[in-house]
Amino acid sequence: MNALPEVGDEVEDHGRRTVVTDIHQGVYLLRCGSRVWPAADPVGLRIIRTRAQRIADGDVR
Repeated sequence: MNALPEVGDEVEDHGRRTVVTDIHQGVYLLRCGSRVWPAADPVGLRIIRTRAQRIADGDVR
């Protein structure tokens, strides 16, 4: 079973790398550039890098 992502994690959603920007009442909001949308299937999101890994890599966008 995959772990659910947390805010700030970089995830893959249908082949697109995105960042989880918010989780509100079970709805995961994803951002890529200036676009933000709700994840259709949060369980299907694959974590690429956690927030801590992104910070360690200097990726603070």
